[in-house]
Amino acid sequence: MTDLRALLARPHALRMLVTALIARLPEAMIPLALLLLVRDEHGSYGAAGAMAAAFALGAAVGGPVAGRLIDRLGQPAVLVAAAALRSAALLGIVLTAGSSLLVAGVLAVACGALTPPLEPALRALWPDLAADDEHALAAAYELDAGAQELIFVVGPLLVAVAVATWSPDAALHLTSAIGLLGALAFALAPPARAWHAGQHEPVSWTAAVRAPEVGVLLAIGVLAGAATGMVNVTTAAFAEHTLGDRALAGWLLAAWAVGALIGGLSAAAWRWRSAPEHRLTRLLVVFGLAFVPALLARSTGSMAVALALSGALLAPTLACVFVLTGSRALPGTITETFAWLTSSFLVGSAAGSALGGTLTGVDSAAASVRGYAVAALIVWLGALVWRLRRVPTRPALRHAGGT
Repeated sequence: MTDLRALLARPHALRMLVTALIARLPEAMIPLALLLLVRDEHGSYGAAGAMAAAFALGAAVGGPVAGRLIDRLGQPAVLVAAAALRSAALLGIVLTAGSSLLVAGVLAVACGALTPPLEPALRALWPDLAADDEHALAAAYELDAGAQELIFVVGPLLVAVAVATWSPDAALHLTSAIGLLGALAFALAPPARAWHAGQHEPVSWTAAVRAPEVGVLLAIGVLAGAATGMVNVTTAAFAEHTLGDRALAGWLLAAWAVGALIGGLSAAAWRWRSAPEHRLTRLLVVFGLAFVPALLARSTGSMAVALALSGALLAPTLACVFVLTGSRALPGTITETFAWLTSSFLVGSAAGSALGGTLTGVDSAAASVRGYAVAALIVWLGALVWRLRRVPTRPALRHAGGT
């Protein structure tokens, strides 16, 4: 707890965390709003899942590009330009979703590709904000992983309120405004304006992912993202087929995020005794087991509790991946490396959303929960991948981000 308090007391640390959370709210709002918009316009979970997958795939492609641009050009210009162009793409989706799924799908890809890379940008700032203190930096990544779950509590709730009060169109307009204002607040703050990636040699596009063990961590990111994509679509189907009200999906996903928030903040306050290399396998195994209660739930309350339980294992697991990734990034590529990790998660989320739409497309209570079983299997596969990784013979490289 001492490390966490010391971190938050450092200049600008809390400000950057809060503005990043606000600016990233669209990341939790857009997939659910798109799903509800397409379901409302076309009546198909398959089409809705495909639209969410298109957004995630766009973000997966655009993230490393934007991350590399930040490492070269700095944070403010890239973040603000991306937020403004994404707002334009969201407006285009609202105007075309009812008449042409193809055009809306292309715009969803563009919208994803234009996602401001605030997640890797904040993680690139943490070494400076933590004053390069090893324990404070570890607490920062764990706080980051836990606090970001506020996005997935507030975001779905904002979508649920906007849809219930107005429409899915209104939810996307609200998303656009929040994202643009939040990106401005983050990008204009002193740490973001002062940061640069440090000295580095010109590197190829594949150099960041070829750093020791980074490729394995990216594979785990894909699998974790797939599990999360499965949860998003499966929960929406459960709300409609079993509970009879698809608007409850936002509340159930908020319960998942509340669990992740509690788990992440607990991890940030706890000084782990085991090295992250060793605890990641155990976290993945327990994370998979935590999906079992969701297979048995048949009411709003029981599913909310089950999702909170599984969510509580999500944030500590991701925090462990963040710590490992940050310690292995090549000098001068910290933002790009974290952007690749974000992209790996989004690729998995896209695959999980598409697969979840297929698995839960049948109108039955049993079909609406089987995606949780698949999510557990996916997470356990991640544990196996990490367990069987080839450990490098030389010491891991520290990143060289900083002012």
